[in-house]
Amino acid sequence: MLTGYSGTMRGTVWGIPVLLPCVAAEEDNLLERGVRPYSVAEILREVFRQDFAKAIQDCLDAHPDWAAEAVGQREAVAFRLVRLSEPRTESTIRQRICSYAVDLVFPVVVEAAFPAERGETGKRYGMKFRMRYNLDMLSRRCSVPVVVPEGDFPPDRITEQRENITNAYLLPILYTEDYARVARKMLEVYYPEALAAPTAVDGWELCARMNLHARLVRFAEDRGIQGRIYFDEATVRLRDESGSLKLVKVAPMTILINRNCCPTEEIVNSTLVHECCHVFLQSAFFRLQMLGGRSCRAYSSRKTHGRKFSAHNGPVGWLELQAEKLPAYVLMEEKNTRREIEKLLILRGGWRTPENMAWVMDALAKKFRVSRAMAKYRMIELGYREAEGIYVFLGRERIPDYGCSGKWEEGVTYSITRADAGALLQESRGFAAALLSGRYVYAEGHYCLDLPRYVWRDGAGRPHLTSHARRHIEECCLAFAVCGRFAGAEYEGTRIARKTPVRDVYQSRHTFVAEPETKAREKENDLFLQDAQLWAKLERAMPGEVGGAVQLILNEKGISQLELSMRLGCSRAAVCKWCAGRMSLRHVTAICIALDVRADIALELVRLSGHAFRNTLEEKVMKAMLYETRDLSVGRANEIMRQYGLPPLTEGRDEEIAC
Repeated sequence: MLTGYSGTMRGTVWGIPVLLPCVAAEEDNLLERGVRPYSVAEILREVFRQDFAKAIQDCLDAHPDWAAEAVGQREAVAFRLVRLSEPRTESTIRQRICSYAVDLVFPVVVEAAFPAERGETGKRYGMKFRMRYNLDMLSRRCSVPVVVPEGDFPPDRITEQRENITNAYLLPILYTEDYARVARKMLEVYYPEALAAPTAVDGWELCARMNLHARLVRFAEDRGIQGRIYFDEATVRLRDESGSLKLVKVAPMTILINRNCCPTEEIVNSTLVHECCHVFLQSAFFRLQMLGGRSCRAYSSRKTHGRKFSAHNGPVGWLELQAEKLPAYVLMEEKNTRREIEKLLILRGGWRTPENMAWVMDALAKKFRVSRAMAKYRMIELGYREAEGIYVFLGRERIPDYGCSGKWEEGVTYSITRADAGALLQESRGFAAALLSGRYVYAEGHYCLDLPRYVWRDGAGRPHLTSHARRHIEECCLAFAVCGRFAGAEYEGTRIARKTPVRDVYQSRHTFVAEPETKAREKENDLFLQDAQLWAKLERAMPGEVGGAVQLILNEKGISQLELSMRLGCSRAAVCKWCAGRMSLRHVTAICIALDVRADIALELVRLSGHAFRNTLEEKVMKAMLYETRDLSVGRANEIMRQYGLPPLTEGRDEEIAC
């Protein structure tokens, strides 16, 4: 299958160590430099020039009996590959970077050929092929694949494991319940004393034990960056003690901590642990990206901006979410932290009053050398939900601590900013009805029943909660659901960085809810004008053909063709085919919805595709959808079409390929 072997590489076939031929990475490849992260399949296809379809067809030609056994047609004498879908990637993070095994599992459709006497032709069958590659990410080499039908591959650490699995980007797949286990594993390897008893984890010591170099510096343009971990050699602009700029060479596996954005020891310590978590979890991800041509500037940045929420996270979003969430589990190990909280509560009589919970939170922060905010959220995660009412900031202002007289319900808070309340009014009829009743007043960040038992007013007439209301918050105040914590991120060229805000730069629609003559109203107006200018600039830059225009929008929004295909419910090959040829009106509409473009841009894409909407029910419905792209998904649009007896925008089927 492959030519130009540059040596051999050690691997395993059916558990037996073997030497496999290998190929070197191509210096010039078709990947868009610095736009987004790349999956294993993209790296293999573009950097190592792997032809997956040819590899599977070669296997079918050499071993037709394997396919015959897999599809249950033992009389078949030959097979032809008809359709190849995007693969599922399987691997494990517990591997050495110098020999990293990765499996690609391809769903395929094959056409069987039978002896002439059977008189059967053109029968097609579905099956799966597993292709195992060994990647040497340090020497930038890749073995030829071991290709067998899925059922014929023997069980091993990749096919049978359940804990250390990775996704298509070699990022670990972690669920909420996995973080405590991963933190224990990390401590077991590098900081075992933190498992034996409640112990403060020293970030500098952890770096030394992981063979990482850490330094305190001042970045030339910090932009809120607290720290960075460099996975390869780089030249960085820093400022010396006098403020002068200088260029400094940074060795691989070096952490730089920005003094300007880490004012306390607790923040320095948590930032060091954050970067160590990047190394423990995501070294394979960064090495994989370096294979794509980012070998000189691969690093991860931590920023100071507040946590945001996102419903759809890309690979970099998940990467930063994992590294943001895991440090709390490392710094405050679950079993020891729970034991310490119980001991502290016993000292306070076991009562979870606001005063006692605040005292426990401060004691935990000192014991584990963490911030009060981390201690608070760790208490909530461990089931001490009363901490939700302690150390609460609305905007930049801290409100008085509060608590419940009974059991605090899970996922509930009783405080909300006025801006969030204004947005919620548009979504919740119950909330709007409660406020319109006139029974509630906004006091200290709460919507509280306006009764003398719960609210008192100062000399200026400003409302405040009584002591009874603060201790019995569930009795008198409206409750709100808590969405959780998430550190938003975006890809910045060749690095990752936490950013604010977590939203698409291009907003297809805006909501205007702020009160007149307020700062919030001015901000809404500014955002609208900024987005109007962005869309106008995008429209001017659009080329004269629809495929190029779609690719421009993908680049501007930072969306890969693979992600677009997932939103559309079809293969990446199908998207490439649509963009390269004449695109149907249904496909244009689906792409506009998937990309959430503004209506005028959507209509321009329709024009560039050579179509115009006619006066038919189908095309009237599709045109209307272009004005609702923010709230519609392609799946919901297909549901609407089917309900009217119309063909869906996409069938969700892979395009056939010629072999």
